[in-house]
Amino acid sequence: MHVLIAPDSVAPMLSASDSAAVLAEPWQDRGHTVRQVPMGTGSTGLVEAVAAARGGHVHPVRATGPEAVAEMLLVEGTAYVEAGPLLTRMPEVAEDGLLGSTAPLAAVLLAAIATGAQRVVVGLGGTPVHDGGRGLLHALAEHVGCSVEPSPENLTAMRAVLAPVTVDVAAGTELPLLGLHGAGAELARYPGLDATIAQRAENVVGGQVAEWERVAQQTSRRSLLADDSAPRLGRAPHSGAGGGAAFALALLGARLLPGPELVAAEVGLPAAVAEADLVVTAAPALDGAALHDGIPAVVGRAAMEVGVPVVAVGWEVHTSRRDGARVGISASYPVIDPRMPGTGPAPSTDPLTALQARAERIVKTWAQ
Repeated sequence: MHVLIAPDSVAPMLSASDSAAVLAEPWQDRGHTVRQVPMGTGSTGLVEAVAAARGGHVHPVRATGPEAVAEMLLVEGTAYVEAGPLLTRMPEVAEDGLLGSTAPLAAVLLAAIATGAQRVVVGLGGTPVHDGGRGLLHALAEHVGCSVEPSPENLTAMRAVLAPVTVDVAAGTELPLLGLHGAGAELARYPGLDATIAQRAENVVGGQVAEWERVAQQTSRRSLLADDSAPRLGRAPHSGAGGGAAFALALLGARLLPGPELVAAEVGLPAAVAEADLVVTAAPALDGAALHDGIPAVVGRAAMEVGVPVVAVGWEVHTSRRDGARVGISASYPVIDPRMPGTGPAPSTDPLTALQARAERIVKTWAQ
């Protein structure tokens, strides 16, 4: 039996590669052919997943700010950069209402371009840092020696920085930058932040986004065939990734793409699925988000195209079998089964031990 293991990280203590190895081991012990393809969302795991599938050299890139180090992978003319570590610290609320700065991303982006790569893939996800991309734009403006004020001339000068490369954003969140369900509104879920802080940041970011969108209209060629009903950049899906860094990169010409789908394409997931008799995937939680645009959904849809069954594992499971079936998942299992009262001592909650136990049970159920 040919088994493909294509998981995300199941728990914070286990990387996607660790999770894949644990899920693969009992299949290998029984003589099955197993292929491991660790996945990533764009928020996390981008560099790890591509390196596992395609090799390449990973090295740290230092940016500005405390503990500002990101990883960069170079493979076949593409530089993959994870910006998450630059934007994870809980920020102070500035006098103008913005939270932290996206400026550290500029140094990493410039370092990627300096490698001579033809393409740069930037992984961005949700973050408490929220400046609408202003820090990134200001740092790039300083690099080229132009003013930071929104104007057609300044935007054109900053776009020239990215002109030598194609920039793709692997967005680990679908949230737009602005709106009732945007990244600004989401700030209130972070510890220490509340709805008042979130609303103030939204107002400030909304004003600066409006200025840049007006400038962008003056610098873009308009087609008579263009769809004028298309959403503005600040309300486009994925533009809220990286606290608005995704919006800033889109303003400069980058493409905003769903992170899990981009990672799937980069690691050759469709071809790997087509060779398998069974696929096992995993995520921290099997919930509505995971089955909408998360790794389980991406893996399930790829398998559904070729009629291969998929088993999904989550540290928590909040969906039904019917929900999974809609995206090609045949069965879903929690890492630890819910415990009924009076049924004896609870099993180990150590992630490694618990996942090993679940992996053994999956083999007994699904091995042919």
